This record gives sequence, C-alpha cells and structure tokens, in this order.
Amino acid sequence: MLCRQVLGGLALATVAALLLVPVTRAGDRMQLGVPPGSAAEFQTQAGDRVFFSEGSAELGARARVALESQAAWLAQHPTLPVTIEGHADDAGAASHNLDVSLRRAEAVRRRLIDMGVAQERIRTVGYGRDRLIAECTAPACSAQNRRAVTVIEAPTSTAAPAAEPAPPPRDSAAKRSPRRLY
Repeated sequence: MLCRQVLGGLALATVAALLLVPVTRAGDRMQLGVPPGSAAEFQTQAGDRVFFSEGSAELGARARVALESQAAWLAQHPTLPVTIEGHADDAGAASHNLDVSLRRAEAVRRRLIDMGVAQERIRTVGYGRDRLIAECTAPACSAQNRRAVTVIEAPTSTAAPAAEPAPPPRDSAAKRSPRRLY
C-alpha cells in the first residue's frame, strides 16, 4: 500500500513537472543545436530548393510558396549573400541543359528580388546536368535534377583594410648584461 502511494505521488509529481515545461513553437524546435544564421538553419526552416517541369523555367505554385519562405528567412538575415544554383536533368543537349539551368536560377533570383531580397546579395550560376543528384531514366526520378538550389554563402567582410605592420621591436639584449642560467 505504501509502495502504491509513493509511486502514485511520483507519477503525479512527474505529470506536474511536465506541465511546467514551456511549450515551444515548431520553428523554435528546429533551431535546437543549429548555429543561428547558418546554412543548416536555412535548409531546415525555409527549404533550399525548388523544382521545375521538364524543359521549363517557370515557377509553379509550390516553388512560389517555397521562395516566400526563403525570402522571409533571408529578410531576417540581411548580411548573408546567396548563390542560386540552377540544375537540369540529363535529357537533351548539354547546351540546352545549361541554358535551362541558367534560366531557372534567374527565375528564382527575380522572384526573391520581387519579395524584397536585395539584388546585390544574389548571385546565379547554371550547372546544366553537371551535378545530377539522381542518375536514372524514370521520369519521377530524373525530376529531382530539375531544380534550383539556394546556397547560403559566408558573410562578406566590409572591414577596413589591414594597417601597416608594426616595426619589429628593437633588440635591447646587447645593452643588458648576460644572465646566467645555472
């Protein structure tokens, strides 16, 4: 009987302690263990990629929603520059894939600028089919390669250039008497 009362009290104390723990929002839970302002935080909170239809550089509804999230995150971190990487699948000529990947990166860039991200923070690059993430022939599989990825770069330093180095200290050892080490 005493054992049940002790265990019952312990269970009650545990439940009461759990009720005192503050409830966190989902966004707060995602940040746990991730340094603020990092690429990992961007990837978990905003998502770093959007996908396109075959041969297209037009942003679909899902892509526009993802870019709204990216723009909001970038607005909270105004010192971080980004590179938009455009990619294509392996269908068609290499020159065509390079052109499509560049147009995809530019479409994402224009949309982020329209949403308030400063254009000088955004750089674009097209890789064509040089960086495939899935090598396959099935349409659903190759669709993974038709993407644009927003990459967070290191903040650019705007610090003043380094000053002239200080002259070396004068050697005054010759003026001092030698010390004995024994």
